[in-house]
Amino acid sequence: MKNILRKRLPRFFKRNLGIYMGMSLFIIMAVVFCTSYITANKSARATYNKMADENRMEDGFFILGMKADASDIERLLGDDTEIAYAPYIDLESDKDTEIRVYKNRTDIDIPFVLEGSLPKSDKEIAIERLFAEAQSYSKGDHIMVGGEYLTVSGIIGLPDYVISLKSTGDLLADRKVFGVAIVGDGFFDGLDESKMTYQYIYKFNGTPDSEEINRKNRDIVKKLGENYFLTDFCAIADNTRNNSVVSKMEMNINTASYFMIFAMLIAAFLFALVSIHTFEEECSFVGVLIATGYKKGAILKHYLTIPFWDTFFSSGIGLLLGLTVVYKIPAGSTYNYNGLPELEYHLDPMLFVLMMGGPVLAVTVINMAVFLKKLNLTPLKLIRKDIGKEKKVKTAREMKNVGFLNRFRLRTFLRNKGKYISLVIGVFLAGLLVMFGLGMSSSFDDYIDTLPESAIASYQYVLKAPLQDGIIPESAEKDTISSYEIAYKNRMLAVNVIGISSDTCYLKDINVKSLKENEIIISNIMAEKLGIHKGDVIEIDNKLTLHNWKPTVVEIIDFNLGIYAFTTQDILNLNLQKEPGYYNVVFSDNEITGIDERMIAGSLTKDKIADSARQMKTLMASLIVMLTFVGIVCYIIVMFMLTKMVIDKNALNISLLKVFGYKNKEVNKLYLSQTEVIIILSVIIFIPLQYLLMTRLWPNMLSSMSGYFFFKINPVVIAAIVILGTVSCLVTNMIHVRHVRNIEMTEALKNRE
Repeated sequence: MKNILRKRLPRFFKRNLGIYMGMSLFIIMAVVFCTSYITANKSARATYNKMADENRMEDGFFILGMKADASDIERLLGDDTEIAYAPYIDLESDKDTEIRVYKNRTDIDIPFVLEGSLPKSDKEIAIERLFAEAQSYSKGDHIMVGGEYLTVSGIIGLPDYVISLKSTGDLLADRKVFGVAIVGDGFFDGLDESKMTYQYIYKFNGTPDSEEINRKNRDIVKKLGENYFLTDFCAIADNTRNNSVVSKMEMNINTASYFMIFAMLIAAFLFALVSIHTFEEECSFVGVLIATGYKKGAILKHYLTIPFWDTFFSSGIGLLLGLTVVYKIPAGSTYNYNGLPELEYHLDPMLFVLMMGGPVLAVTVINMAVFLKKLNLTPLKLIRKDIGKEKKVKTAREMKNVGFLNRFRLRTFLRNKGKYISLVIGVFLAGLLVMFGLGMSSSFDDYIDTLPESAIASYQYVLKAPLQDGIIPESAEKDTISSYEIAYKNRMLAVNVIGISSDTCYLKDINVKSLKENEIIISNIMAEKLGIHKGDVIEIDNKLTLHNWKPTVVEIIDFNLGIYAFTTQDILNLNLQKEPGYYNVVFSDNEITGIDERMIAGSLTKDKIADSARQMKTLMASLIVMLTFVGIVCYIIVMFMLTKMVIDKNALNISLLKVFGYKNKEVNKLYLSQTEVIIILSVIIFIPLQYLLMTRLWPNMLSSMSGYFFFKINPVVIAAIVILGTVSCLVTNMIHVRHVRNIEMTEALKNRE
C-alpha cells in the first residue's frame, strides 16, 4: 500500500510543478541572499577581531603638546596600562598626495605584511594596501616622500588605520590624496621634529569589561590633564578609523536578518496556502484512502513528502550557493574599502540551523496543522468535498441592477473571497520586500542630496586650541564644539555639542539665546535614533573633561548632518572649564589658508560631506542591488503562485463556462481581469501602510551605526513599485492565459457532489 502512494508522488509533483517550483525559487533566493551577507560580514568581523588580537590593536591614543617619556606616563597611569610612543609626520609625496609616516611598531598596533616586507633600510618604505591600489604602487616601485625617493619594500596594513582617515573627525577616507606608511628608523629620525605629532598609544592588560574600560579611560584623561598638555584623546570605541568598520558589518548582518524574517513570514504564508490548496484539490482522494483502510499517519506522511524534500533541497541549494559563491560579492565590497588582512572564511554553524531548519520546520509544522485538522473529517464529507461551509452569497435577483459581467465577477469574488484575501496579503508582504530594497536606495540618494545642504558652512575647521589674533578673518565664525557620549543599546554613542556664539550668522536659525544652563536643543537625527522627545532629560558625558551633564531637551530641530546638540558658547565653555571667549571650531564660506596644519584637529567641506555619503552608498551598493533584485523576484513568484491557486480553485466553473459556449477570451475577462484589478489596487493601496511599517522598523536596522538617516521613498520609487506590480501582474496573467486554455470541458463532466 505504501508503494502505491509512493508511485503517485511523481504524478502529483508534475501536476503541481508550477507551485512547487515557485516555492523552490523563492526559498533559494531568500536563503542565498541572507546566507551570503551574513557569511561575508561575519567572516570580515572574524578577520578584524583576529587582527585586533594578534596585532595588538590599541585601546586608544592620545596626543600631547610636548614630547614626554613613555615610561613616565606608564608609571603615572599604573601597571595595568601599557604605553607606546608612536609619533608621526605628514609628508608630501608625488601624484599630489600626502603620506603619514610612522616608525615600525613592535608592541602595540603591529603592522601586518600582505606582500614583501617591512623596511629593512633607510631607503625603503612599506605602504598601506588600499593607498597602494589607489595610486597603482606595487612592490619595488619608487615613491617620493618628503623630497626623497624611497623603494616600496612591501604592501602592509595597520590595525589603527583600517579606514585611513587623516583625522578621526573626517568623514571620508580618500586614498587618492592620503595614505599611511612605515619607514626606516634612520629616515624617520632625520625628519623635521617641529612638524612631528607626539602621539602615544595605549593598551589595557587583561580583558576588562566595557564599564571598566570607560572608568579607565576617564582615569587616563584625568591624570594626563593634571600632568601634561593633553591636546587630543580618543578611545578605540570612538575611533572612526576602526569602530565604523564593525558598525557597517553589523548593519549588513541586521539588514540580512530582517530580510530573512520578512522572507520567512512570506514563506510561512505561502506554505499555509499551498497546504490548504493541496487539501482542497485532494480531499476526495483522501476520503477514499481513509475509507479503504489507510491510516491517517500514512496519508499525512504522503502529503508531507514533496513539500518537505522540496523545501529541504531548495534551502540546501541556497545555503550552498551563499556559502561558496555569492558571499564573495559582499565580502569584496567590504575588503575594497577596509584595510583588513586577507579575508578569513568564517562558517557559522547556526546558519545551517536557521537557513535549512527554519524553512523545513515551517513547512512541516504548517502542513501538519492543516492536514491533521482536516483529516478528522469523516470519509463521506471528504469524498463529497464538504470540508467547510461558505456563507450565502447574495442572489442574482438581489443584484439585479448590476450588469451581468460585473454581477458574475462579484459573485465569483464573494465565493472565493478567502483566496482573494490571501492574494491581497501576499501582494502586501511581497511588496514590503520590494519597498525594502528600493527604499534603501532612495534613502541613500536623499541622504546624499540633503547632507551637503546641512553643512553649517562651506568650510569647517576644528582646532586643537584657539589661534593668535589676525589668523581667522572677521567674516568667519568662531564657536565651541565638544564631543560628549550618551548611553545607547549597551554602548556609548558620540554626541557633538556645539556652543553657538551670540553673534552667529551661520547658526542663527537655532534659537539658543533663551537657553538656561540645563537646557539643550538637539537634532532630529539624534531624536529619531535615540527615541528622545521634547521635554526629556538626557544624560551626556564628556570624556576629556569628565563633565556629566543632564540637560532638558527644549526643542528638536531639522539638522541632518548627524547626532548634534546645541547650546550657547558661554554655557559650553563653562561646562568645559574654559575661559570666556574660548573657541575651537571655525565656520567660513571661504577657505582659510593661514592656519598651521598642526593646529587643525579636523576639517570638513561640503564636497567632503557629499563624497562621504556617495562613498557610503558605494559600499552598500551590492547589498542594495541584491536586496532589490531578490525582492522583485519574490514579488513575481508570490503573485504567480497565488493567482494560479485562484484559477485552480475555479477550474470547474471555468470548464462549465466552456461547456456553455464561452470562448477562452471571454473566460479570461471574467476571471483574470478581476484578478488584475484586485492586484493593482492592492499594490497602490498598500504603499502607505508598507512605508509606515518600514519607518517603524528602520531605526532598529540602523542601530549598529553610529550615525543615522531617515527611511524615505520618492515619487520615482512609488512609481517603480506600481509599475513593477502592474507588469508582474500582467506577465503572470499572460502565463495563466495558457493555463485557462488548458482547462478541458471534460472537467465539468466528472462526477462531483
